[in-house]
Amino acid sequence: MSKDEVFMTGFLPVFEQRLERIKKNLKKELARAPTERRRDFIKRELKEAKELRNLLRKAVKKAVCPHCGGDISG
Repeated sequence: MSKDEVFMTGFLPVFEQRLERIKKNLKKELARAPTERRRDFIKRELKEAKELRNLLRKAVKKAVCPHCGGDISG
């Protein structure tokens, strides 16, 4: 990925919902007793959550109008 990327902001709500769903699943998993937790599931979900979080942070920072180049991040 290059430094001058322009992100498609139309999909941001989908990624935000996915991140919220992952967080909710992680909270459920961490509510279990430590001996019943699925460690591989937790690791996989945390990895995906971090990737989505970083993607969203980058996209919000780089959100620009395709026509005028102005900032369109809320």
